[in-house]
Amino acid sequence: MYVVIVGCSESGYHLSKALIAAGHEVVVIEKNPERFQLLNEELGSVALLGDGTDEVTLKRAGITRADVVVSLTGVDATNLVISQITKHIFQVPRTMALIKDPKNEPIFHEVGVDVVVNSTHLVLASLEEGVPGRPLVHLMNLRVPGMELVSVSIPEDSNIIGKRLSEIELPPNSFISLMVKKSGAMLPTGRSVVEPEDELVAVTPTGDEQILYDILTGV
Repeated sequence: MYVVIVGCSESGYHLSKALIAAGHEVVVIEKNPERFQLLNEELGSVALLGDGTDEVTLKRAGITRADVVVSLTGVDATNLVISQITKHIFQVPRTMALIKDPKNEPIFHEVGVDVVVNSTHLVLASLEEGVPGRPLVHLMNLRVPGMELVSVSIPEDSNIIGKRLSEIELPPNSFISLMVKKSGAMLPTGRSVVEPEDELVAVTPTGDEQILYDILTGV
């Protein structure tokens, strides 16, 4: 697989090393001379000094044969431009972009970016996983704008313990997609009964996470 990474942030550096170690062909475009120099010293010829929004630079990076372009510049607007150029002008099969402002995510989906990684949600998920007693974890943003995948751990004192899923009124357009019990994971049905310490993986509209959390935990 041939991967073009634009922007050598710390995450871009480690991603490059991991991809190279896995046997993939990688080019990293970095327009900051100092960061480029460091990258060149560490990774050698995979580094390319230039602007990832410039078509000439992209051609030098071999964009016409790239399988994936990953935009990690740290500026949402720049990542959007890079994604648009590589997707619609150079017809790169798969584009990925890191964003900082969650409000920008629908725009990226609208222009056809294949994978949008929300850095705010990544940090939030890490915090949630490390806080005892906080049973809601953001797993990922779905391809459909405005929808999220979350996991909710059911506490022992929740008022939905012993209820069937069909008896639980969830927020509109929310549904349980997976139940993880002590015995293992299972696809839920309306007759599935909620037990203490179950993990319910749910799809819910962005903004309804707290409502879903309150319903499932009985808070």
